[in-house]
Amino acid sequence: MTPADRMAAYLSRQPRQRVEFDALACAAERGDSSLPSSPDRRRVLSDAAQELVRRGLAQLPRSERGWDFSAHPPLPLWVKRPSQPRTVRVRPGPRAWVSQLAGVSAAHLTSADHALLDPVNILLRDQPDAEVIPIAERSYQLYGDEKYLQGIERHRLVTCGILNIADHLRARPAPAPLAIYELGPASWLLIVENSAAFTSLRQILGAWPDRSQVGWLGYGAGDQLVASLPTAADSFRERDHGAADLLLYADLDLDGLECARQADAKGRAAGLPPLMPAVGLYRALLTRRIRRVSPAPAERVREAVPWLPPDMASPVADLLVSGKVLRQEALPLPVLRARLDPASPLLPQLSGPLHTLPLARPDKRRTPPWFPDPTCQHPTSP
Repeated sequence: MTPADRMAAYLSRQPRQRVEFDALACAAERGDSSLPSSPDRRRVLSDAAQELVRRGLAQLPRSERGWDFSAHPPLPLWVKRPSQPRTVRVRPGPRAWVSQLAGVSAAHLTSADHALLDPVNILLRDQPDAEVIPIAERSYQLYGDEKYLQGIERHRLVTCGILNIADHLRARPAPAPLAIYELGPASWLLIVENSAAFTSLRQILGAWPDRSQVGWLGYGAGDQLVASLPTAADSFRERDHGAADLLLYADLDLDGLECARQADAKGRAAGLPPLMPAVGLYRALLTRRIRRVSPAPAERVREAVPWLPPDMASPVADLLVSGKVLRQEALPLPVLRARLDPASPLLPQLSGPLHTLPLARPDKRRTPPWFPDPTCQHPTSP
């Protein structure tokens, strides 16, 4: 779900017409743990607010007193749900649909549906073999608005099979590329969710003595990862350097696991190898201090944890349903460096268990050193 989707879902549950924007921002951030600290936070929230307006779900304050101008871009202090006027159904006039849209004539179409389909009908009449281009470019061509077709894949005419993005709109998604860095010649890609963990691993892998063991390192979080993972295939082709193993290291929470499963499915559909958990890093993370949050819904947890290996899935499920998570920041640079042994092959340390250790300490008031001496020796897998 996008930040606007999460805001819209929260807005739909509110009994009052006026809703504080801080509450909407919190709803947007619940699906993306990197958003609260992101330098682009205000821009993302501002874009989401404008998307609510475009969908007709919210009205923004008209007076300057309803806005926060403390930073750029300004954010509304509140939004107002539009009152629901009585709808007067106007039966649209008859249309002559092209053969590609023959199924449209049997559907019950609203005025908004006609506004969407009429330009498509003209496109298929005049340019039935138009080159497939990015959705935003087609959107600008047909509607004069590059964001008009944003989220079109969730439109009911698309989900029910009447409108096809490639065949009818002659368009394709153009997600932002996955940020990946070629650190060495090895044929694997490790994707890291949070910027702090990414920075630490980039420092460690950049200094790895045997460069032949190092491959690609990527950064991708939440919905961004799900959308952008297929673009990794382009980087592999352009560099003539593929990846036989795709690994992900994210927060051990429900959002992280759900995004992992969605990204795995999206990557496989694009012809990439399965997206597997970086078990060695996760196992090390499980020894660290937990963070307490609201308990995760048991049903969603049961659907998400099978992405992890069986011996890890059950204890992680127990943590999540009891309101406990593990953030990547709990495994800081000195500890991470100490657990990765340059004298042993690197990939098995990332993809397999470093060693068997007890789960995370449940009570943060206990006082063992959370940042042990990085020079201490830890057993590693062969």
